[in-house]
Amino acid sequence: MKYIKEDIEKMLINHKENEGKLFEIELKLDEYKTRLEYAGTVYQDTENEVIENMQLAGQPYDSIHSNTNKVSDKVSSTAMNYKQEQVHINNEDRNHLEAEINKLTIEKEKINKRIARVINWLDKIEEKQKCIIEEYYINNKGRNWDRAVTEYNRQYTELTERRLRDIREEGLNNILKMVNI
Repeated sequence: MKYIKEDIEKMLINHKENEGKLFEIELKLDEYKTRLEYAGTVYQDTENEVIENMQLAGQPYDSIHSNTNKVSDKVSSTAMNYKQEQVHINNEDRNHLEAEINKLTIEKEKINKRIARVINWLDKIEEKQKCIIEEYYINNKGRNWDRAVTEYNRQYTELTERRLRDIREEGLNNILKMVNI
């Protein structure tokens, strides 16, 4: 996949947001894993308990109002469905938690790659280019040159905005050379 300048800029602008998302995903993963440890381990319904609950649930036959005069047979219904009900009662929460953990793990991997890419890029370019790119794209979302100029001039020698734009372009071109092999 070939990257263009706009792709690089977008990844740089979204870097802090991705770091925040990664932190939130890790918190959710930890929470789901903790819940999964306890799900279904506290108490599991046995076959007899499920059957009894299915038999006791509902209305008595003499109080059922029906337009068709059809009365459902609880015994046959219970006999046919108790296995499904037992699995549902004991595993529903675990299946949901496992699915959420898998979904979050996949998302975490994607975001980790984006963050690692940006860190790698910034690590491989010149320090002055890094300063400008970090300040302009990552800290200011590509909106405020004044803050980028002020921060650069505070750390290094004083340069004009035009010269800093040239240094930024050199940095972006170096990143493009790195990613477009």
